[in-house]
Amino acid sequence: MKKYIIVSIISLLFAQEPAKITLGIDGVYTTHKFGNIKHNSMDIYASGLMSNFQFKQDNFIIVNRMFMTDTWKHAAKGGGKEVKDIFGYTHEGYIQYSNNWGLIDNKWSVGRAFLDHGFGKFSQLLISRDSRPFDLFSWDIQYKTITGNVTGIQLENVDGKKRFLSLHTLKWNYKDKLTVSFSEASIYAGENRGLEWQFFNPVIFWIPERENPSTGQANGFLYGGLKYIHSSSLSIWGELLIDDYQINSESKGDLEPNEIGFLGGVEKTGWPFVSSDLWLEYTRITNRTYQTWDPAETYTHRGFPIGHYLGNDFDMIQLYYSQENLNGKLKPYISLAYLRDGANGLDTPFDTPWEDSTVTMETGYSEPFPTGPITYVTEMELAADYKFGNDSFINAGLFYQRKTLLGKTEDNYFLIIRLWFSLDKTFTY
Repeated sequence: MKKYIIVSIISLLFAQEPAKITLGIDGVYTTHKFGNIKHNSMDIYASGLMSNFQFKQDNFIIVNRMFMTDTWKHAAKGGGKEVKDIFGYTHEGYIQYSNNWGLIDNKWSVGRAFLDHGFGKFSQLLISRDSRPFDLFSWDIQYKTITGNVTGIQLENVDGKKRFLSLHTLKWNYKDKLTVSFSEASIYAGENRGLEWQFFNPVIFWIPERENPSTGQANGFLYGGLKYIHSSSLSIWGELLIDDYQINSESKGDLEPNEIGFLGGVEKTGWPFVSSDLWLEYTRITNRTYQTWDPAETYTHRGFPIGHYLGNDFDMIQLYYSQENLNGKLKPYISLAYLRDGANGLDTPFDTPWEDSTVTMETGYSEPFPTGPITYVTEMELAADYKFGNDSFINAGLFYQRKTLLGKTEDNYFLIIRLWFSLDKTFTY
């Protein structure tokens, strides 16, 4: 081990290849609002300008991206401070280094960065693409077809309590056909809590540490995911998240409903045309998933979900079809979604109705899914992406929404516009 570390430091200090430096600015405009159903991969962003700096020397990378905008709602994910009517924050800023020790490939990242986790299209269950970047230290390791990761994250304080999130993942790939992933995450909080090594040990299970706490409680999650590529044109995927599952039946506390999330989908490409893409995905997350009685342990980051962007107490089915034309420059698509949104969510307090005096072990406790009253939402987006540069495109189309609550129906029609332009220059130094 010591030999490989010394070799890595020497290779970094005496690298012969000139560095590549990228400077640029990205402009973003969108009519989409955070928290709404997503119909485009760009919907994780808000309107504004983003600087872009990258320094790359062989396997050593430095990245910095700053975001600024003219309204608070577009800077909400960063908690941007206003300076002369401008809101801004550091979107990303990290150092990354990779090397290999024999047959083992390593990658270390430290700073503020996104995490790539899961198989869902527009969202995932444990770490969603919609989640804002994390202040983290992350280590990825790969040996042949087995990949591992451990990540430590510091979140924002809530009610004077410091908050930390730890994650470790083991992934196995079989002949580029089947990928199986298992993850465990723990979020803990407290006024005097800091780095607790048992929750960052990558080779132990954290469930026993949470059930036998030596430094304090934690809210834990178990995750399992898989993706099977049947052929180059057909694939299926699934994700299962377990927040709390009742095994015992000894006290009223054991009557708490299971807190579970499920996501599954199927994708068919090349039909009916060569450049066609058709996929269907279903998501179901029960009430109180991602939550505990302590608001500081709620699975959020700066007020936004870390897991699925719609939170909990809902299910949704989404159908998407696109067709590329003009050598990939033009991509018209249609996205259809049907959502049953329960009365509760991450913005409602964690309640315990199974502890009510009217509930006994004999009567048991159950509740409907989703909880009522239910809001029924049907959406359709008919639009097209047009690429006018390597990293630039414009999107425009029509959006329709029907929302029904307690027998009252509201129909809405909108013109939607999205724009992303990049002005980047890369040079060697």
